[in-house]
Amino acid sequence: MTIEEQLSAAVATATALVGERDDLRATIEKLTVGTASELEAAKAEILVKDARITELTEAFDKANVSVSDMTKQILSLESSKVSASKEAAVIAASVGITPTALPMEGEATKEAVNHLAVFMSLPVGKERTDYFNAHKSAIIKAAI
Repeated sequence: MTIEEQLSAAVATATALVGERDDLRATIEKLTVGTASELEAAKAEILVKDARITELTEAFDKANVSVSDMTKQILSLESSKVSASKEAAVIAASVGITPTALPMEGEATKEAVNHLAVFMSLPVGKERTDYFNAHKSAIIKAAI
């Protein structure tokens, strides 16, 4: 091969390599630009989700406080509840009659332990579920 042919072959090879290099550079730039925009979109999405998680956590904390307050109110109302038979006994005693108490069916159990109040005071979870399963009929009767 002559020098001119060798030079021509070298120029052709160099031109082909430069073209291939430019193609590879363009492909890498496209991938980089796409990846950068995807990364920015993912960061924005994460920020939105973090804000929503914070918002939901605050709402959940407020709900827990409300549940706690309502449980306290229920317990105080349950403790101040007076049955009709007790009121009748007080009225009868006020006019000089000695009342006699006849136990009603299930009343002795209800007076001994108020299963509904105990159930409502337990935190939500396994302990509360186990207590409900153990005293299901008493809790349902008290709720009705």
